[in-house]
Amino acid sequence: MKQALFIVMMFYASFISGQKKCTLKLEASTANLQNKGVVELTVTNVGNKKIKINKTFSPYRMQLKMNNYIADVDCFKDCIKKTTKIKPGQIYTYPIAIKETIQYPKLINGRTYKFHLFFDLIDLTNEDCKIYGLKDEEITYTKVNHD
Repeated sequence: MKQALFIVMMFYASFISGQKKCTLKLEASTANLQNKGVVELTVTNVGNKKIKINKTFSPYRMQLKMNNYIADVDCFKDCIKKTTKIKPGQIYTYPIAIKETIQYPKLINGRTYKFHLFFDLIDLTNEDCKIYGLKDEEITYTKVNHD
């Protein structure tokens, strides 16, 4: 009898916990990088529950990985500030200006650079979500003034 009750409780617990999944798909677009100096990080809620995410994504959370140099900026206070809820199937896009990243001032106008983008997602949401979709692709960018 105890074994049957245990099996029923395990089935019930897995059924209930399996109902609400927090899953985010992330995609980075560099289509506007050269002409506008903007990288777009798109977050799609592919789970089946509403998720709170930050309304803004700090440009210091996007890093240019070149020659084994990664600047690490941690969020010490109030990482999660103003939030918005995204429903299942809803898409939210963060425009991130490359000129506001840590490494941008070190780049020289007119020079072409190749790098990989790294997104620190620690302050994207305070929920424990499965996150997938970002690809590690090499980006080519020629620095110009984006005013």
